[in-house]
Amino acid sequence: MSRRPRAAVTALCLLAATLLFGGTAHAAEREPVILVHGFLGSSEDMATMASALEDAGHPAYTIDLPGQENVANAEAIGELVERVRDDHGGAKVSLVGHSMGGLSTRYYLAHLGGTESVLSYVSMGTAQHGYAPACLLPPESGGQMCPDSAFLRELNSGDETPGDVRYTTLFSSLDESRADRLDGAWCVAEFPGVDHAEEPKSPVFIEAVQRVLDGRC
Repeated sequence: MSRRPRAAVTALCLLAATLLFGGTAHAAEREPVILVHGFLGSSEDMATMASALEDAGHPAYTIDLPGQENVANAEAIGELVERVRDDHGGAKVSLVGHSMGGLSTRYYLAHLGGTESVLSYVSMGTAQHGYAPACLLPPESGGQMCPDSAFLRELNSGDETPGDVRYTTLFSSLDESRADRLDGAWCVAEFPGVDHAEEPKSPVFIEAVQRVLDGRC
């Protein structure tokens, strides 16, 4: 009876381990991340960051929000969170929102029970307490970002960072809202010279998001 060459035996052992435990890539998989675009944006705005996070081991998902009304957007985010968790064995997710998307996402956490499903919340260029020019817009089309809006009064009443979630706010030096802070945020960081619309595609912001997801501020 002939003996198998040692290399062949090793290869068979590795194959068996892959089949048994799901493979090295699966074992290294990190928590899923949902990326939420901003005002008048689309999922395509978040595609570059999604690709980078996938390369880093995070299953990354984008969403096309139903409109510019934050409560409806928050409900859509919640529905996607549940679908993603179902696809990943009930794993908690992390949420990354750009501009107004950070408000929709935080409403989901604060008022729709999202804190039980989320590890990290990251906002980029989000005016957490409002953006004065938005007061010229109707409530259903961006006006909820007005500092005096009923939506923001509700969102910012009580604990601004509820639950066992790591809250991070990232800004560019060009953001008018760069001085805006969430009470109780785990991490706050500002980066020079990135245009607001380019933040989700910026290597600087992508690296910052990856660091936060790794637990480093």
